[in-house]
Amino acid sequence: MKFRVDWRNENERLQLVQLMRVVLLTIVLSIGAISSIAHVGFANWSVLGPFYGVLFFAFLQQLILFSAPLRFQRKRGIQLISFSLDAFVYSMLIYYSGLGQSLFLFLFLVNILLAGMAAQGFGALGVAMMTSIFFSGAAVFSPEMKALNFFLLLALNNIAFFSVAGLAGYLSEQLQSLGTELVKTDLSLRSSQEINEVLIRNIPSGMLSFKEDGRLISFNQKAQEIIGRVSAESFSMQQLFLGQMPQESYFRGDLKFVKEAEALKVLGVTASKVFSSEFEESIWIVLFEDLTKLRQLEYAARQNEKLAAIGGLAAGIAHEIRNPLAGISGSIELLSQTTHNDDEKKLMRIVLREIDRLNNLITEFLDFAKPETPPVDVVNVSTVLNEVLDSIRSNTQVTAQIEQIREYSSELNILGRKDKLKQVFLNIVLNSYQAMNEKGQGQLSIHSQVFEDQIELRIRDTGCGMSEATRVRMFEPFHTTKPKGTGLGLAVTHKILEGHRAKIFVASQVGVGTEFVLTFPRAS
Repeated sequence: MKFRVDWRNENERLQLVQLMRVVLLTIVLSIGAISSIAHVGFANWSVLGPFYGVLFFAFLQQLILFSAPLRFQRKRGIQLISFSLDAFVYSMLIYYSGLGQSLFLFLFLVNILLAGMAAQGFGALGVAMMTSIFFSGAAVFSPEMKALNFFLLLALNNIAFFSVAGLAGYLSEQLQSLGTELVKTDLSLRSSQEINEVLIRNIPSGMLSFKEDGRLISFNQKAQEIIGRVSAESFSMQQLFLGQMPQESYFRGDLKFVKEAEALKVLGVTASKVFSSEFEESIWIVLFEDLTKLRQLEYAARQNEKLAAIGGLAAGIAHEIRNPLAGISGSIELLSQTTHNDDEKKLMRIVLREIDRLNNLITEFLDFAKPETPPVDVVNVSTVLNEVLDSIRSNTQVTAQIEQIREYSSELNILGRKDKLKQVFLNIVLNSYQAMNEKGQGQLSIHSQVFEDQIELRIRDTGCGMSEATRVRMFEPFHTTKPKGTGLGLAVTHKILEGHRAKIFVASQVGVGTEFVLTFPRAS
């Protein structure tokens, strides 16, 4: 516990001075009592009686002053009288103990210092004057011999009284000025600290500070809103940076963050290492924002642009291929009418069939590239999901040891086409099951969240995951990582979702799993 006195506050200053005066008298009484006990057989009560009487008078004076109101104690005249009475008491002690051998000469100097503390320079000089008078009187009327050294000692003591008075007044004024400056500095520091706390508490970004070894020091409320509840015992910088620490003293970029069973988030992180005088070591200051929604929109925009470009290119190529095919087909038919060789006619029929097959493939691809009309029927997504999840269990081509977690509302109504949506969910769920085939077991969880104007579905698996290069190209037509895949399954899925005005975002990590985030407009 720290003892602190505001030197500008006169009441606190007076209370401190009064306490010191009582302590001083207590010391004098203790010295007298110890001396009396030590010389019990030689005690001269003709001297000790007046000595203790003087001390009794001094304690009585302090008791009266303590009991008086503070406004009475603050009066300069009362303070001067009080300290002058103390000087008289000390003079009597000097008188009875002798000037040359008294242990109580220092009491005068302390009394003058205390007067300076209480009443500043004016009070110290006034008390010094009264001390000089009382001390000189006690010395002159004392029974000691008045040799030359006596008067020299008397003069030196009086000079010391006024010197200490001047010093006490100066120190008192300096202490009061210093106290004022300290209070101003303290207020300034408190104001700066409060501003910093307000800024940290209200900035729109999460803020974390870590020690150099990754231990958490502090965090703000926004950090908890973004990444969930954190504490110094359960969270470290290594968790934020996926088990590693930044190699440089500055880092800026996106990080994928997953905490326990929560959804994967994309965080825009800026981390800097700075030296802290408080901890006497370097610490990490980490600022971050939740960029998940922004990255989802950017990803969807890139996919739409890419597929639009591919669709336009494919449509042009399809038309260019179809025209020569029409010419080839017509020529083969004319040739078949002019030949009578059965083998040649058989070969021509094969060519015509293959031309028809290519025409059908081009027609289907052009249908894929053609924009769909917006659906108008209300469809319950939870019903479609239940049908897909129930049917996938009977599929012998996928692993049976998959735990299904269905955490979605039964009131997920959107505008759509049921058969098309079933195809979307079947493609996604089937891909998830196939990703977990290698492990032989896994977990497929589907969560829903209903907002005011949209519905969000999160389909997460614990499969093998995919690389960033694969994730970026996964919705491109004819891109596949499967030995017998056509590369149109997820491309068609994206096309159907686009027709339903839905957005899709995929987050994946190799060896951890994949999460599909689908956002549909809610049916009014």
